Parts: sequence; C-alpha cells; structure tokens
Amino acid sequence: MRVVRLPGIHHDASCVLISGEDATFVVDPGTSWYQSNVLERVEANLTDQPGIVGILLTHRHYDTAGGASHLSDHWAVPVHAHDHAIAALSGGDLFTTWASRFNSDMPAVAATPFEEGTVFELGGGSAEVLHMPGHTSDSSAFWIEERGVLIAGDLIPRKGNPARWDLPTGCLPDLLESVEIALDLDVEQLIPGHGETIRGTAEIRAELEQHQETLAECVERKGERPESWPRPHPTCNWFTPEPSWQE
Repeated sequence: MRVVRLPGIHHDASCVLISGEDATFVVDPGTSWYQSNVLERVEANLTDQPGIVGILLTHRHYDTAGGASHLSDHWAVPVHAHDHAIAALSGGDLFTTWASRFNSDMPAVAATPFEEGTVFELGGGSAEVLHMPGHTSDSSAFWIEERGVLIAGDLIPRKGNPARWDLPTGCLPDLLESVEIALDLDVEQLIPGHGETIRGTAEIRAELEQHQETLAECVERKGERPESWPRPHPTCNWFTPEPSWQE
C-alpha cells in the first residue's frame, strides 16, 4: 500500500494518491486552474504503480473538485462522490461548490455516488468511506485501516485551523460529531484537506481534541466564532484561531 500527498498549488486542496497491488485512486484533484499541472504531477508519481481506476472526492467544493472532470476525461475513469454532492456536481452549481467565490466556473462532472461504508478495493488493502458532514453535507473521509491513514478532507483543513461550517450546506453540530467519529479511530497519519500530514497517534489525538473542545464551545455560543478570530477571506475554507493553538 502506498499513499502520496501532493501539496496543493495556491488555493488547491492537497491531491492524494492511494495505490495497492491492483489499483490507484486519485483523491481531490483541486481546482481547474492547475489541472494540467496536477495531471503531470500525478503521472510522475505512478512509476511502478498500478493504473488509475477512479477519482475520489472528499466533498463538492471547487478547490477540491474543480479539476475532476478534466482528469476523468483524460484517464477515462469515473469520479466518485457522496450522494449529497451528485446534483451539484452534475449541474456545475456555482453556489454550493463555492466556485462563485473563486470567480470561476464549476466544470460539470457526472459523478458516481458512494455512501457511508462504501469500500474501494486496492489490492492488498482498501479505502472505506466515512461520511463526515459539517463542512458540507456531503463531506466524507477515506479510512485506510491497514495503514492507519485517514484522508480527512476539510474536516481538518490544516493543523491548528478548524474547518468552516458557515459555507453552503455546512452544519456546526454535524462537524463536531464528525470530529468525534475521527477520535474513535486509531489514526496514525491524518491527511488534512490543505496542510501537511499530521503524524503520530498522540499528536493526532491532541489536534482532534482541540477541535472537539473549540467546536463544542462554538455550539454553546449558537455558532458564533470567538471574537479574536479574524474574518476569513471569502475563498478560505478554514478559520484561523488567535492566539494560535500552537503557541
């Protein structure tokens, strides 16, 4: 089993390659702005690896899914997303995909729906879908139990930065429940939507518990973020705590 994270360019989410003995899946290709570059980077990492059989999306947002149509056509492989995202993706919806905030069109893609518990076989291992709504209604993670790897999407966008719940189809109580689901897993590597991989069970648990505590406080405040946190940029998919959690 091989898991490779390709850091996102500019606004792009991290693109993750997961390969087993028989198949490779590409997770979250990013925006359509850099789709040709992402394609080249992915193919450069396929030496001695099985061919690509599909594209998996953690959620519908443009910075995650904008390049999916182009890569799907190039490799002639299907795109898979949670059932709640299918209509928005197929219609090229500008609002709930957040493409309008990036001043971009959302390339329409005919995605195949998955649901909680769907398993993608890789050969010598698998990736299981965990529906983790909150950032969006369709937000999902991919759990590779054999390696203790959780590809979390924007459930944890980057270390020290909690996901936003105030975007279309977001829900704060759902986001808190999803973090608590992640806490019940024995995660050894957590790949956020944008930042560097968080490694080690102790460090991952500390990060998730900090999110749990902070989100619970926000629930008590009826969804209001702490006054010290700056207003996020319209294209930003996370909040920035002040002071930093790492201080």
